[in-house]
Amino acid sequence: MNRPTPNPDDVRWRLDSLFAGLDADDYRAARADLEARVAALEEGLDRDGIGAGPPLPGDAPAARLGDLLDELNELWQRLSDVSVFLTGHTAVNAFDDAAQAESSTLRRLTSRLGPIDARVSAWIGRLDLDRVLAAEPRAAAHAHHLRRQQVRAKHLMSDDQEALAGALGPSGGDAWAKLQADLAGKATVHLTLPGQEASEEAGLARLAVLQANPDRAVREAAYRAEEELLENHAVAIAAAMNGVKGEVGTLAARRGWASPLDEALFQNGITPAALDALRRAMEAAFPSMRRYLRAKARFLGLERLAWYDRLAPVQAGEPRRFDWGEAKAFVRARFAGFSPNLAALADRAFDEGWVDVLPRKGKRNGAFCMGTAGQRESRVMLNFGGGLDDVFTLAHELGHAFHNDAAYRAGREPLQLSTPMTLAETASIFCETLVTQAMLAESDDVTRLAVLEQDLRTATALVLDIDSRFRFERTVFERRAERDLSVAELDALMLEAQAETYGDALDPDARQPRAWASKPHYYSARRSFYNFPYTFGYLFGLGIAARYAAEPDGFAQRYEALLSRTGMAAVADLGREFGIEVESEGFWRDALAVSERRVDDYERLVDGLTAA
Repeated sequence: MNRPTPNPDDVRWRLDSLFAGLDADDYRAARADLEARVAALEEGLDRDGIGAGPPLPGDAPAARLGDLLDELNELWQRLSDVSVFLTGHTAVNAFDDAAQAESSTLRRLTSRLGPIDARVSAWIGRLDLDRVLAAEPRAAAHAHHLRRQQVRAKHLMSDDQEALAGALGPSGGDAWAKLQADLAGKATVHLTLPGQEASEEAGLARLAVLQANPDRAVREAAYRAEEELLENHAVAIAAAMNGVKGEVGTLAARRGWASPLDEALFQNGITPAALDALRRAMEAAFPSMRRYLRAKARFLGLERLAWYDRLAPVQAGEPRRFDWGEAKAFVRARFAGFSPNLAALADRAFDEGWVDVLPRKGKRNGAFCMGTAGQRESRVMLNFGGGLDDVFTLAHELGHAFHNDAAYRAGREPLQLSTPMTLAETASIFCETLVTQAMLAESDDVTRLAVLEQDLRTATALVLDIDSRFRFERTVFERRAERDLSVAELDALMLEAQAETYGDALDPDARQPRAWASKPHYYSARRSFYNFPYTFGYLFGLGIAARYAAEPDGFAQRYEALLSRTGMAAVADLGREFGIEVESEGFWRDALAVSERRVDDYERLVDGLTAA
């Protein structure tokens, strides 16, 4: 709950709308209810023979499918509230042992859902789905989900093998992921900043903030401290990488996927042709993104940027700062200019305690938003530092909350909320674009440069850095299929991938070989290639924003309808409703042209301001 603190910006999210506390009766009842529902579901599947087998005739299973969808929706709704409640504790305090223990217990329960899901998918694969959809309205409302389950059914092991894989998850891939998360969240180093006598104990979240400091000596000190922290735990984190990638690769092969990438493409709802078109457009934009990095180096008086200079602020005058109240007001006003519903969502988030604001020891690095299907709310975690980038991050994460809200207001059920990551960034990028465009329109050259810096820093991360992560992960999967990879090999692969995308725009002697150890995205046993969907979503969001600029009348209503349906139709089909062809390289190039034009503007401002 919010509580008085010496710092008025130290706002912490409230969780009491979910449950009164970890020891409260309502939470204990919810946990017992979850246990009972999972057991009842398992019993029902056994009783009714739901699982793999020969095709089922006609529409006879239609009513049973409708009942099963109702059971699953209710289960996932209740599970989301419990999961968000526990994550709400552990994400902001890695030292909350009680919440960590509860999370571990919940993981053991949810490990039973994998085999359940697999059995349901296998059974759906046996249905004459067209006849069932015509006979059962509850099934027809979930047609997109069910058709995807039929595809998934072709990539399943036997019921017993899927059950075994699910049972081993908590002590396998999930345990490796938790190890990396614990080390990244809890590990600290002692850091003495330039000009200070006393040292401080800093974790990765604090070190990330310091690498955006105006003082290059501070940035380098934080970078060296990060190197030390990651070196201290590199062997353990490399073991986690090998454990997760080994498990994922083995299961993907057993399930008949050509590769973990093919499985990831299916999960994200796109075709290989769409990914190829996107990546060709990205590679064509590498030179422009490198021009931005070189222009930034010129502004900072450097021959080339080091890794720790990428986040350095670029300001010709006093850097603009925001306290928490100013950031809220700025974002809320720009939201109101687009839609009353968007402004109302921001008001709810601020007034009802949905946001956790400042970095602190034990808090997870970065920012994210999570939705609660039961309470139909969201929670937004930030590591707010008061810079322009923090304002954009606030708009971005509230965009995710608005996406959730649009679906909740449309009455979507949990199985209709399963949005692929490729569309999950649609609202967040759109909201971030609203703030970017407003700042560019309202600013003088000094502030305009800072806004362009923030925008292009994001674009460069999504084009150059994301592609380096994709290349790294693809190679790790290929090598891990043969044997474990050492720390040195992982470092070398990371540097090779960075060289291919950043080129000579970054100092080759000051890159970050250990980036693989700090990024949690590599350590999910359920979601591989947690990289290209960000770029896809970013550029898809820019494409949507371009449609708004061209056709503003009635756009807000069509846009909210799109957001409410991102779990109910194919990515390509939803794109076509806005004139977007995701398998066309031309669309992606057009979207990237927005950033390339901003590079031109950035270079002009840099050269003009430095000459003055």
